[in-house]
Amino acid sequence: MTQPSTGPRCRRGLGDKKRSTWWLAALMTVGISVALPGPAAEPEDGALRIDRLRLLGTHNSYHIAPDPFVARLIASATPAEARAIDCTQRPIPEQLDRLSLRHLELDCYRDPDGGMFAQPLGLTLAGAVGQPSALEWQDELAEPGIKVIHSPGFDFRTTVPTLRAALREVKAWSDAHPRHVPIFLLLELKSDAYAPPQPLPWNDEGFAELEATILAVFPRERILAPDDVRGDKPTLREAVAGVGWPKVDAHRGKIVCLMDNEGGVRDAYLANSDVLAGRLLFTSVAADHPAAAFMKRNDPQGAHDEIRRLVDAGFLVRTRVDAGLEEPRRGDLGRFERALSSGAQLLSTDLPEPDTRFPGYLITLPRPPGEDGP
Repeated sequence: MTQPSTGPRCRRGLGDKKRSTWWLAALMTVGISVALPGPAAEPEDGALRIDRLRLLGTHNSYHIAPDPFVARLIASATPAEARAIDCTQRPIPEQLDRLSLRHLELDCYRDPDGGMFAQPLGLTLAGAVGQPSALEWQDELAEPGIKVIHSPGFDFRTTVPTLRAALREVKAWSDAHPRHVPIFLLLELKSDAYAPPQPLPWNDEGFAELEATILAVFPRERILAPDDVRGDKPTLREAVAGVGWPKVDAHRGKIVCLMDNEGGVRDAYLANSDVLAGRLLFTSVAADHPAAAFMKRNDPQGAHDEIRRLVDAGFLVRTRVDAGLEEPRRGDLGRFERALSSGAQLLSTDLPEPDTRFPGYLITLPRPPGEDGP
């Protein structure tokens, strides 16, 4: 196993808990960039490939915790959900700049006519009983376009109201820092809700709007898309296994769009091309699928060995180092350790920086390689 930066070498597999804890401590305190093995030949010039990166990012990157009144409403119906969403993320530019995060997750709802999510039920109930509550971005939510929120009825607060606005924030930061490694955008295309109105389904019309929205902000040459990875190979799977992911330096200053969905939405997106020809988003599919290049495996403990095999085969894997704020509440870094030893390249957390409520919990990774500035 090669390593693209200096620092002590780590064992590929972790043995007993003592060895695992030592590896975690070394990574957090010294700063190690771990190169991951794959079947494709290494570049002769020793350049770093994209699937050798190890990047930290946020889950629900736009999220603002509900205000106290709405939080109590949620807790009265689903206490576990209320506990899970009790966190607020920094605005996207601060995540990219101050925290050096390089992958983000955005939940997307269709709203082609505008105004569908401008009057959430939680806000209406708060007003009915004279409780103070606020909805940011009232004007923006009234306009047509894909919206970025967690749940329309109650968990509706967001640092950025629309997909277009989120992309503009990413692009403005990218323009100012053109040497950054690719920024991965994980898009969950949502079509359900706990409260009215019922969101629109994602279909060909929605996919066309999604891709048009992306291209309205990022020119095609600033996007690393499936066609670019596939090259002259018949399928993405053959390209990843035979050639490998492209070199990082050839794609600095770009974004990579990933679809969080599996099942029907993903299959509809793949319907016109099982190799994603002409598409902008990579999809999480089975390892033997023609479009296989990226995989979502959110549980690094239960799927640890599978993730290791996928990474060894050249695939890019996203996993979650915590979920529902349960690990932070326990001060438990075990899931983070398993994510690290699995080799997954995209690590997602709800807490990318210290939180005084959870003093025993800290997730950190080295700064992405080859970047200048803060």
